[in-house]
Amino acid sequence: MSQDNNKDPKENHDDIESHEYDGIREQNNPAPLWITLLFLVTIGFSLFYLIHYFGYPGNERDQANEYAKSVAEWDTKMAEINAANQGEMPALTVAQMVEEGKALYEKNACMACHGTGGEGNSIGPNLTDNFWINGCSIENVMDVISNGRPTKGMTPYKNMMQEEEIKYLAIYILNSLVGSTPANPKDPQGEACD
Repeated sequence: MSQDNNKDPKENHDDIESHEYDGIREQNNPAPLWITLLFLVTIGFSLFYLIHYFGYPGNERDQANEYAKSVAEWDTKMAEINAANQGEMPALTVAQMVEEGKALYEKNACMACHGTGGEGNSIGPNLTDNFWINGCSIENVMDVISNGRPTKGMTPYKNMMQEEEIKYLAIYILNSLVGSTPANPKDPQGEACD
């Protein structure tokens, strides 16, 4: 028998650790250099990304500042659009505004909920009487047209109509429909206006 066979197997293999469980020995096999370098580069990139995009004091790249920038850009864009639209709209008389409002009433199919003469139906209230649910002033009427009342089925028109068009429609309602006497008006709703 040779001397090499009498030696402990641990002495023959430098890569075997002292851990042994159920006859299985743990070997020390380090990761290849390229995987170690890739791992270190990934950690370095993630630290750069974390600091650059999630903030260090004063870099203004956190979510709150990004949101504020996008809101400011949107407001600037809308101001430019409104300024351009304001320049295109000539000053109209009340009669012309009423005519524009009537055209908008028909164009936006307001009669589907309020009737062709503003008499109201099972969905929308009567626009011809002196009782109003959301206030009597032109500002109240414009607010209802602009923001709608989604819980009552009223569609908001602020994204479909310009502010001047909403004003024309409100003027048409208050100057032409209120006080008219259509056939089969819906019962009054809301509070009486002076």
